[in-house]
Parts: sequence; C-alpha cells; structure tokens
Amino acid sequence: MSSYPPKRRDKPRKTSSVGFRNRHNDSGVARYYQLYELLSGALSDGSIPSGSALPSEPELVARYRLSRTTVRHALARLEEEGRIVRRRGSGTYARQNREPARLYLNLNTFYKDLSAIALQTSVSILSFGPAPVPAALRELQPQVGSRALTIQRLRRYHGSPYQLSTAYVPESVGRRIRRGSLSRASLLTVLDEIGPRTTKTEHTTSAVAADAVAARRLDVSLGSPLLRTRAVLCDGHGRLRAIHESFCRPDRFHVRAALERDPARSSNAQWHLKYR
Repeated sequence: MSSYPPKRRDKPRKTSSVGFRNRHNDSGVARYYQLYELLSGALSDGSIPSGSALPSEPELVARYRLSRTTVRHALARLEEEGRIVRRRGSGTYARQNREPARLYLNLNTFYKDLSAIALQTSVSILSFGPAPVPAALRELQPQVGSRALTIQRLRRYHGSPYQLSTAYVPESVGRRIRRGSLSRASLLTVLDEIGPRTTKTEHTTSAVAADAVAARRLDVSLGSPLLRTRAVLCDGHGRLRAIHESFCRPDRFHVRAALERDPARSSNAQWHLKYR
C-alpha cells in the first residue's frame, strides 16, 4: 500500500473583533474610534464611576481582540481630553466627568451667533474652485446652475474638528469672491461685502450618517450620526446667492432655541422664538 503524507491543517483564519465591525478600509482607525466611543460612553453615563479603574490594556486587547497599539490610541485620546489619568505601575483611572468643549447656536440669535463662532474657531479651506453641482441641489435651486464656485471648509474648536461645510455659489457671484477672504470671515459676511446683501435664508436641518469623506475629515466612524444643515441664501430680489451645506458633530455642536408665549392670553396663545 502506498502511504500518503498526513494532510496539512490550514492555519486558523483570523476573526474580526468581537465587539467591533470593520467599518473603514483603515480598520485600525475604525476600531480605535469605536473603543474610544465605548469607553467615553461608559465614563459619561457612570458605568465607569469617577476615580474607579478602567480595564487594563491586556484586558481590553483580549476582550475586543484589538492590537495593543489600537487600545493605546483610544486611551491616549481620552487622556488628551482629560477624561482619564494613567498611572505607571498602577493602571488607568476615570477622572471627574466633564463636558467636552462644545459650541451652541441659538435659533433666536442665529446670525449673531455665527459671527461669534467664527471668531472662536479656526478654519481650513479644503477646496476652492468651479465644480459640478450635485443633482439634488440643482433640483432644489435651479438658479445655482450645473457648475458653481464650490468652497469646502473645515472648522475646528479647541483643536478638534466639528464642522465640514460646502458652499455652492453661482458663477456670476463666485467670480467676485477671493479665497483669502474666506479664511477670516463667514460666507454670509463675504457675500454681503461684495453685494447685494443677503436678505432671506431658508434652513433645513436633519440627521444623516457620516459618509467616507465626512468621517475622515471630522474624525468619526463611518456611519456615525451627524447634524446636517442646508441653507439657501437669496437677496432682496429673490436671486440666489449661495447654497450652504454643513455637517456637524453632535458631540461638539448643539442647536438650541428659547420659546415663549404671552402668559396673559388663553391656553391657545401661539409660541414664538424669544428674542433677546
């Protein structure tokens, strides 16, 4: 009888993390941020009380099947935010919970707040030049045309990115805008400087999932919830000045409103924005 060599056993396939799915092509970034979110949530809701110890690095590596580098990256971010303190030879401990640096935009003082926010934040111009306008925006406002000056900017607050915005300006208006002016002022201010003034805006706000571009720029996981605000800006004759669309991190940027109604009237009195 002829003898056969024993069958070679294939090496076991590596499995993905127990707690985290690979949602980025760069899986290290995705997993680090998911671990950061998990630990951040536990610190915020008290699951990890102030002063108590977090699981050790080896425990986190084993529990979520992550690399030591990925775990350290997530812990380093929490440490930079002042959420934890790491003591050599002792472990990692939760500090007193504190709110992250956050901006607030009030509906009753909307454009005044925008100007104030511009002074508190830094901005990077990612792109500036003519480009095709998305079909959805052309249907929303045909005046914008098939091509427009497209301006994409990233805003940071206390060093952290919080807003990715893209403006589409009709070419007849856009040719008068200079790139340098957008590094010091809001788009509305720049449009008013070149005239005619914007006198009417219409805003729509909704929640959307972060696509690949927004996730990378805002340093969030793919599919994370973002606050999308789309504004249509027009002059006194109804001519389009710009369409402005922004995506904001909800943990860094809040929109709020103060409402009131006349207490002397009946229970049917209408609510309205309270202006200060």
